[in-house]
Amino acid sequence: MNTCGRLFAVEKVYAFFDEGEVSKGTPVRPLGRVVVVADLFVNPFTDHVQICPNPIAIGSPSEFLVIGTRTSDGIHPGLVVKRRVSYSYASEVTPASVIVYSAGTNGPLRQEVRLSGPPALLVEPLEQAPSPDAQPSPGSVEVTGFSPTFSLEQAVQDALAQANAKFPAPPRNPDVAIEIDVKDIFARSGGNIQPGLFVRVTAK
Repeated sequence: MNTCGRLFAVEKVYAFFDEGEVSKGTPVRPLGRVVVVADLFVNPFTDHVQICPNPIAIGSPSEFLVIGTRTSDGIHPGLVVKRRVSYSYASEVTPASVIVYSAGTNGPLRQEVRLSGPPALLVEPLEQAPSPDAQPSPGSVEVTGFSPTFSLEQAVQDALAQANAKFPAPPRNPDVAIEIDVKDIFARSGGNIQPGLFVRVTAK
């Protein structure tokens, strides 16, 4: 596992002042929150990202890092989804802008983000569940991996081995990867049938 934090690339960064905690009708100065928000694409199974204050920006609460870790142990789906992370801190004043560091093409990317209104809600498209009788799309095949020791890793590797046999190279271009989409995972124990873990996938 990679335990060292690193900068992550972002799609969009926002900053705004939230007056939700303003105390009205009191003699003390109103206290709100400065909120920093970042939208980015991550693998939800391997990536753990957050926004943190820049630890070397001494005396300045307005510099932030989009930082996280990526897990490399085990087998994980090659999935990328859009996620939103945020950080906020109490403030009596509204700063004109904040500085956010994220991963750039050749190194850290520094962005000065002016405070404006809050971003629109991040709405993820809903995926329609496939019918149990749905057939694999053209150009794909369905295989079932098996592990007699109930190992998910072994079952996935078995499914990949079967998929590679279905798409030999040649005629398949050896530089083109084979992808599998896990449709079902189930286990069987007892009876006259060999027990084990099964992984049903569609490969293309």
